[in-house]
Amino acid sequence: MRKIVKILFLVVIAVLLGVVASVDVDAKVVEVAPQMPEQPAAVKDTCIKDCSRCEIDCIYEREDAMDSTADAVVGDEFEYVSGSDEFETVSNDEFEDVSGSAEFEQATFAEEVDAEPLVNKSNKRLLVVVLSLFLATALAGIFVEYPQLRNLRYFFLLSSLVIVGFGFGGSCPCMLKSFDNTFLLLTGHEIKWASLVLFLGLIPITFVFGRVWCGWICHFGALQEFIYKKSKWNFWKTPKAQKVLFGVQIGVFVFWVLWLLIGQKSYVCKYDPFVKIFNLSINGAVNYIVAGVLIVLSLFVNRPFCRAICPIGFVLGWVARIPFAQKLHIDTVCGGCGKCETACNKGAVSGIKLQHHKVDANACMLCGECMEQCPKNALSTDKTAIKQTK
Repeated sequence: MRKIVKILFLVVIAVLLGVVASVDVDAKVVEVAPQMPEQPAAVKDTCIKDCSRCEIDCIYEREDAMDSTADAVVGDEFEYVSGSDEFETVSNDEFEDVSGSAEFEQATFAEEVDAEPLVNKSNKRLLVVVLSLFLATALAGIFVEYPQLRNLRYFFLLSSLVIVGFGFGGSCPCMLKSFDNTFLLLTGHEIKWASLVLFLGLIPITFVFGRVWCGWICHFGALQEFIYKKSKWNFWKTPKAQKVLFGVQIGVFVFWVLWLLIGQKSYVCKYDPFVKIFNLSINGAVNYIVAGVLIVLSLFVNRPFCRAICPIGFVLGWVARIPFAQKLHIDTVCGGCGKCETACNKGAVSGIKLQHHKVDANACMLCGECMEQCPKNALSTDKTAIKQTK
């Protein structure tokens, strides 16, 4: 049954991606005076230098600026003419009654609403990228179940790091920005719906395919994982350290949400070290310190940001705890050899020697590394598929 649900999800995501990609969006044409610049320089510079906005917001702002400039040019042109007595005397009550009627205004409003498509130039590219990431996540949720395909995880991570990270500057799409926008929407802010898709879409995908987004796709996690070098410093993998990290994660999540609710503004991109690193534009003492601490910690601790700070990982970790959600299981045939615990760099597997080990769903990212080391095939995402090998 679970496999059928996965296939259906995969098909739905692929169909949505195909539909969005095939939508023909024409560029918005605005008739303006020849002296008007094609794109306001102030808006262009803001979109390039200020990474606190998603690309979709920048595109909308450019269009609004062009519209307002065009209205100003047209208004100035006709204002001088309408100011003359000749045209004032021509105006009469007949035309005033028609233009001011409720029926005319309602028809105009309905026409304007119907003219705005659900997928337009401003959100098509973002939706294509997000749906492509969802498709890759769904495939990763299937690949992790097969030993022959688990080694593709580093290919997925490298592709995400190069394409989404350094290719898009790590800022569009941005999971943290999508998370912030979701809470800002709840407080009454006007938010573009396309910017919410990434965070909200990961919740059902994680329930069906497991927390493979964190372990296979996320470009923030990929950067930390490729920086990390295995060492003998494994104190942070102990159960006690896991409890401390989980407590820190709860505290950060509460502070993060309160900051959004009280400040009524997202500050994440202003101080996000990943966006600064991916754009190669670290500026300011605070950003240098944050980026430096992240890089140094990533050398000795596997994914420190993911395991102690990231609100997306915190939410997806709780999704993995929901009954019937896809997660890693250890069968009772486990002999407690400890190989899975040693192989897990996240500290998600723990137990006493020669006794049955357990998996912490909040810390497990379904990377599949522990599954490769088990001599009894006791680890699987499907309880019914667990079998003891002789």
